[in-house]
Amino acid sequence: MFLIQWAAVIEVERFPDTARELRRAEYLAQIAEDPEESRRHVRAAGDVIRAAHKAVGG
Repeated sequence: MFLIQWAAVIEVERFPDTARELRRAEYLAQIAEDPEESRRHVRAAGDVIRAAHKAVGG
C-alpha cells in the first residue's frame, strides 16, 4: 500500500501544473468558509489523486 501511495505522489509531482493544482485545491478546501465550496475543492483534489492512482495501476 505504501508503494502505491508513493508512486501516486511521484506521478503527481512529475507534472508541475498538476502538482500545483492539487496543492491549490487542498489549500482552498482548508480555508473555504462555505462547506459546499470546501467540498468542491476536496473533489478537485480527489480527482487529481484518483487519476494518479489510475496512472500507476493502483
